[in-house]
Amino acid sequence: MPTMLPSAPKTLGRLSDVFISALGSITGKSNRLGFGKSNKVCVILVDGLGSENLRTAGGHAPFLNAALKVSKSINTVFPSTTASAITSFGTAMSPSEHGVLGYSVFDRKAALVRNLLSGWDEEFVPSDFQSAKSVSELALENGVQTFTVGPAEYSDSGFTKLNMSAATYVPARTFDERIQATREILAGKQSSLTYLYFPELDSIAHSHGVASVEWLQKLEDLDSAIKSLANNLPKDAGLLITADHGIVDVPKANQIMLDEIDLPDLIAASGDPRNTFLYFQPGTDIAAMKVKLDQELAGRVIVATVDELKDADWLADEVANSEYLPELYLLSTGAYACYHRGFCKPQSLRMVGQHGSISQAELSVPLLRFGTMLI
Repeated sequence: MPTMLPSAPKTLGRLSDVFISALGSITGKSNRLGFGKSNKVCVILVDGLGSENLRTAGGHAPFLNAALKVSKSINTVFPSTTASAITSFGTAMSPSEHGVLGYSVFDRKAALVRNLLSGWDEEFVPSDFQSAKSVSELALENGVQTFTVGPAEYSDSGFTKLNMSAATYVPARTFDERIQATREILAGKQSSLTYLYFPELDSIAHSHGVASVEWLQKLEDLDSAIKSLANNLPKDAGLLITADHGIVDVPKANQIMLDEIDLPDLIAASGDPRNTFLYFQPGTDIAAMKVKLDQELAGRVIVATVDELKDADWLADEVANSEYLPELYLLSTGAYACYHRGFCKPQSLRMVGQHGSISQAELSVPLLRFGTMLI
């Protein structure tokens, strides 16, 4: 029997409210999350640190876990993947509005898969794909300087230009260097909005999983670094901590190989292993394909059409860049993930920690408040 698609939570996509509300707290204008007035705000985004991940490993992050116990969690976007989520964070829009619809999509005109996180180049330009005004541009219009603090390799990336186009990038390699750079920004007299990015936990989770010694050690380091910042904020500064998605560890035995299923009209598979996009030849009987996949994947994967996702409010009725939408979505449940070895890179089969689907572990992320954000 096929696994049924649940309705989206009413708070789906609340992550998109965070950065724009932080700006609103500085300008004095109304903001979606009702933050009080502040002169300077830093928003930390920890890639891959879902609320359930933090709660489970709370003994390794006593400072962050204590804050989680007295704070509310929010939901990230659909799909629960970095490309879509951070673009929503940076533009205050849902993926249906900004059009960054997943980790990767199939470009039918060019007959190739486009990576929406790292695949931007001179021919595939961010501004051509997504033209929405970013929060950093709105900040500039309101006289608020915006900073991005993160690893140097992202300073000129297409993805940074996509969602933080008007921010001044401050490269900083280590946790301590990023914290120090942020301290210096917050010590200034001018109003400022800072986005502080930590990608390390997500990267380690992909390689080793969230139960690994490597991940837990890095979480301890992060907890200590953030504590040092949060406990020494200027009186006119606020600090928010959130994430783009949570992580589910997928054992190798739970990898589902789609190339072992007869799908003769399949022309591409993209997205994430836990949220796989399937594209078929024109004229394919998609209803029949769905029935077949439902039978093959029952109990492990939800097979959904675009219309079903719209009816269940995972997608809006109108979707930007809709030409990149697949015919079918494969949404993994439990601790499963789907691969098609004809389309995925061999190294992706070594991934442990994963995300992209609709489980609470992937959707629920922290929203921790310190300093003026507590008012």
